[in-house]
Amino acid sequence: MKKFNMMIFIIAISLFATSCTSNRPLKPDMTKVQIGGDGNTQQYGENDIEPDVNDISIKEDNKMTSKALKNNNVDYIIGEKNKTDASNSSKTLNTANLTVTKWYKTVVPSNIGFDILYRKYLMPYDYLLITKDKVKIFNKPSTKSNFLGEANTFEKVKLVCDVKGEYIDATKTNKWYGITWYDKDGKIVNGFIPDGSGEVRSYRFNDMITSIVTLENALKNNNYAYIKVNPNYKDINGTPPLLNGKGYDKYGKQAYQSAPAYPNLNYKANFRYLPDGLIVFINGEVKGYFKIKSLDYEGEYWVPKEYISFDNNLDNFVKAIVVDTTNQNEAVFEKRGEKWTMISYNLATTGAKTKNKFETPIGKFKVLEKKDRFYYANDTKKELAGYAPYAIRFAQGAYIHGIPVEFVNENGKLVDPGIKEYLFTIGTMPRSHKCVRNYSSHAKFLFNWADPNDTAVITIK
Repeated sequence: MKKFNMMIFIIAISLFATSCTSNRPLKPDMTKVQIGGDGNTQQYGENDIEPDVNDISIKEDNKMTSKALKNNNVDYIIGEKNKTDASNSSKTLNTANLTVTKWYKTVVPSNIGFDILYRKYLMPYDYLLITKDKVKIFNKPSTKSNFLGEANTFEKVKLVCDVKGEYIDATKTNKWYGITWYDKDGKIVNGFIPDGSGEVRSYRFNDMITSIVTLENALKNNNYAYIKVNPNYKDINGTPPLLNGKGYDKYGKQAYQSAPAYPNLNYKANFRYLPDGLIVFINGEVKGYFKIKSLDYEGEYWVPKEYISFDNNLDNFVKAIVVDTTNQNEAVFEKRGEKWTMISYNLATTGAKTKNKFETPIGKFKVLEKKDRFYYANDTKKELAGYAPYAIRFAQGAYIHGIPVEFVNENGKLVDPGIKEYLFTIGTMPRSHKCVRNYSSHAKFLFNWADPNDTAVITIK
């Protein structure tokens, strides 16, 4: 579908960056990576590079972005000047003589304050992610009505309602979506698209604020700590024990940058891995172990004390980033007085569960550290491949960060092309290696705002 005013910004000078995460269960065998040539070689140590990040997918994302830009069929993103018009678009959708089965009317709950400080990308609260190419849009819920345009894979359109329309044999349903988008002239257009064309997405503000308040109350009423960075950050002081000779538990969690958690100290052959950064609550202790419980992992566990930290705890919990891994979006909140206030909402891309990738950990974590730049190596030669800007680390090598940037090889030297603002695939499907990708300007906003002493990252399904 055509987009009126495409918001693509490329900052020419690169000042900051980050990386995704390791896909290895144990300590990686990477101590140095070289960049440059002709006597201008620079070496990066293990702490500068997240090793073995598969860089193929970002190449695919870049190709998809270039194709989308070329075809002018890019994201439906409501610009600042168009927000009012778009919010009123449902009033012009013609539903006369139609059976409306559902109206999409997500709103910010009254118990949440509203003060949007980041306004570069303003999305409708309910939208349809198109999952097929060349999906025809009609002025009525019928293939015999007037043809208005086409939607293509990974475009996003505002959802207005569900209606009953023409029965479609391929999908075996008469369900149609009433939608809104901008045409090539920048005018708001309303139409109908058949069921099966995409995935319904919404901002689950109620679930987000519930997760924050749940954490807040638990912190007030319990003795708490977190799985600490050292010694398990990059396993620099040794790795956790292997489970049956493997670096994974039955839940698919990695040993790498994790702590072993035992249900029963009398049977240490049975344990699971808990990611670092996870907020835990202390329910007891014996020599060498704390008995802990978390809000997102069922049961109680014994964790060696060296993996538990009370330092820089969330004693001043006033900021929260909530990432919805199902809808691939997020919202940002800060405590003002007695009320949590939403200051940003945006799209996000989380980790995919594939051979070379891992899902973004689910749970309630504290911000562990911030890095203005983190590098990653390519997956074949272990050579430096690129970076991504404005990194906030929260769990097991997972960061919230901006768009990864590939270095350009010019005569044997790696050249930084500058920070990239945009990827067409942000907010579509899980595609990262564990991290949470943001538009770079939003990642910068979070980077400047978040603090390890007062900020939690909450990931929900």
